[in-house]
Amino acid sequence: MPTPIADVAEILERRMSGLQKSVVALSGAILFVEGINAQAAGYVAPALLRDWSLSPPDLRNFLVSGIVGLMFGGLLVAPLADKVGRRPILLACVALFGLCSIASGFAPSIGILNALRFATGLGVGGAMANAIALTAEYSPERRRSSMVAITLIGFIVGSVAIGLIAAVLVPDYGWQAVFIVGGALALLLLPLLVATLPESIRFLVLKENSRVQAARLIARIDPGLAIDANTRLVVEERSASGSSLLALFRDGRARVTILLWIIYFMSLLNLYLITSWLTIHITALGIVIGTAILISTMFQVGGAFGSIAGWVMDKIGASLTITFAYLIGAVSIACIGLAEANQLLLGAATLTAGFGIIGGQSATNALAAMSYPTQIRSTGVGWATGIGRVGSIVGPGLAGLFIGLGVSTQHVFYMAVVPALCASLAGMALGVSRRPLAAKESAAE
Repeated sequence: MPTPIADVAEILERRMSGLQKSVVALSGAILFVEGINAQAAGYVAPALLRDWSLSPPDLRNFLVSGIVGLMFGGLLVAPLADKVGRRPILLACVALFGLCSIASGFAPSIGILNALRFATGLGVGGAMANAIALTAEYSPERRRSSMVAITLIGFIVGSVAIGLIAAVLVPDYGWQAVFIVGGALALLLLPLLVATLPESIRFLVLKENSRVQAARLIARIDPGLAIDANTRLVVEERSASGSSLLALFRDGRARVTILLWIIYFMSLLNLYLITSWLTIHITALGIVIGTAILISTMFQVGGAFGSIAGWVMDKIGASLTITFAYLIGAVSIACIGLAEANQLLLGAATLTAGFGIIGGQSATNALAAMSYPTQIRSTGVGWATGIGRVGSIVGPGLAGLFIGLGVSTQHVFYMAVVPALCASLAGMALGVSRRPLAAKESAAE
């Protein structure tokens, strides 16, 4: 009698069950508190600069410290999930950045504050790649880009929320309150995650000693499916040749890996340059800080609208979506410089810049999650985001260097057009394709 086989990929493809929807919602909640803690520095920078009389190098180091942590979180922490699972890494990272963010509000010196921002970044960087990977691993292939994009709305909404929170708290309670509130929200989420966040079902099936856990999750996805002790659980996808960094370049993955790294580097260079320096640029134009924070928040609001990039990518493919998103971003960044002190034009340019840059990043995150098999997905997404974090360090750092040399923030934004155009060209180099690489790699295990 033949052994019954249950293909997890086929089961996930049937419909979006309650469990699958809950994974998307929980991953979005994780990214929400990540967005709050990742973007807080840019909103509090003007107040910190005033309160502590920071020099330009001190301000630059403060803005970069959290981003350096994000980089190492993506490069070193996120890949651990390919060994131990998505769930434990996500729980540990949320706890880490929640505690460190609260501690940042009580930092007595800029050195200690920078160290705490670095540790906060480690947690955010490790959690982001795995929240994206977990969403991809529970989503039907035909809707995977859209589901990842929906999850990423959590990060964007968190980034908007911290801008609004900062606009209210900073004038009355100081910059410290922003970090305390951000960390407290992360820790409030943690008990819910402990109680309800499942492990990746694909990871469990590929892990030989986790069959019972996988069968329980299958029963929650499709209660009518009979899974007994003799049923063989499989995942229909091509296995990775190894589980190291080199596996990202094997089996035809080298081209998409390199292009992903280029796009991530250029995209996050722009994204963090804008979020770190835009409020400072606007206040330098003579606009009061509360209004400057609200205008800066339009960047994240535009990003929320840009999240349609995931849906568009499912329809027309990664190349066209990414190419046009970053082209819109490049034009809009130039308009930020041209707008000068006109608040209406500044707000409109900032909104469309967020639509292009963050929308392009959402599409790129979805592409990264779909371009690698389960065994190396966290490694692939983690390294892509880690390389992007190098750009996110370079962007604010270069801006600070140029401003320290006397270059105006207006001209810095003109220069920021170049990386957006590079990301657009790299998107074009991906080639017009309706499906990313991983979607073409189905083969029986």
